[in-house]
Amino acid sequence: MALHTSTVISRKVSDILAHVSRVHLAFPDHIPLYSLSATSEVDSRNLQDLVSSVSALSPHSVGCLSAPIPSSSPALQASIACSMAMFRKDHATAFRSDLPGRSAPQVGRWHAFRKKDQTGFGTGETVQAETENVNWDDVWAKNVDVPSLPSELQAIPADEAHTIIYLSDGSPEGLSNSLQALPMATKIGLIASSTPFITGRPYTLFHGKSVYSSGAVGLCIHSSSRPELHVDFPGMQALTPPMVITESEGNLVLALDDENPSRVLLSAIESGRNFSATDDQSAKLLKVMKDDTFFLGTLEPGTSKIRQVYHIISGDPARGSLAMESDSAPSQRTKVQIFRSPAHANSNMLSRFKLSSSENGSLRRMAFAVAPSDPMHGESGDHGETVILEDTFLTASENGFVVDRHAPGGTEREQPWMCKLPGAVAELRWVSAS
Repeated sequence: MALHTSTVISRKVSDILAHVSRVHLAFPDHIPLYSLSATSEVDSRNLQDLVSSVSALSPHSVGCLSAPIPSSSPALQASIACSMAMFRKDHATAFRSDLPGRSAPQVGRWHAFRKKDQTGFGTGETVQAETENVNWDDVWAKNVDVPSLPSELQAIPADEAHTIIYLSDGSPEGLSNSLQALPMATKIGLIASSTPFITGRPYTLFHGKSVYSSGAVGLCIHSSSRPELHVDFPGMQALTPPMVITESEGNLVLALDDENPSRVLLSAIESGRNFSATDDQSAKLLKVMKDDTFFLGTLEPGTSKIRQVYHIISGDPARGSLAMESDSAPSQRTKVQIFRSPAHANSNMLSRFKLSSSENGSLRRMAFAVAPSDPMHGESGDHGETVILEDTFLTASENGFVVDRHAPGGTEREQPWMCKLPGAVAELRWVSAS
């Protein structure tokens, strides 16, 4: 289990360095997993000092740069957050992956490349990656040969690896697919924050004293107690009652309870909207989807609890389909519900965890949160409080997280899926035996 989890948020670099030193003194010779939030306003020398301090704790340390933790306080929103988790070196194995994933689309064309990694914060030259001709629909569906595990994980018995925590660039598909070789493990990955205006790299990942622009770093936890995984979607507003998908194909939902899905969505929201009488149904739906975001949530069997969410990216009332931001839509007979995420919703993630961080001293947790893509900007100056969340590792990224849950008891396992819903949280919880 995690020996220690904590988060310190401050504008005073000295306070953060002091906290890191205290953690190191209490837990020497163990493996840290960490994140550092940074904005373009953060002094690069302060960032270098923090990275040097944390990475020096162990040659096996893993970390990344993350987004500011969502807060209603402008001063705290502009502060640096340092989140740390410590693991026993005999119960955790650090790894580095350079397995290629889905290539990002470039302006006007597809162009697959990876950054050649260096040891500093500068960008490297581009090199061609072997990702053309890869059908990622098949990769996520596990219909192709899986790539080999990262070398550090190949000697770990598959029945001992129970949790894998990783920090990735925006293309985690290759690593996620390789991790299927460890079927007993729950996998959770944070897509690191975008950092081109901070470090000159698209993403900034750390393994020991090395810095990477791409790929992933992480820890495989084994030979210890398995944490519980909870995924929550606060702030979602239900627009429809539970329904059943009666037809789907690819990333399209074609029928809900044998009805036109686009019209179901439109009728659920148009009563509270003022549309022009001349607007046709397609124009109405387009207006609505420019303002708020909408999600299709799959429900836990026999309950109303949301298990997974799919971002609805477009609809066609004439044809009836709803398109999901995913390689595949939920399958037929899946119980689902349509939800709305209001535009500019006030996410106060920090206060939520601040209030609960000291409720139970026997609980340690790691939380990956989705930050808004346009966060509130803080005030200038060096004033502001220092906040420490004891027993809570809290980090955020505007790029989301990936979940691949272990299915106990031989039940059907879900495919890995990515969540980009602002405010959503994936949380690992360890309960101490003491």
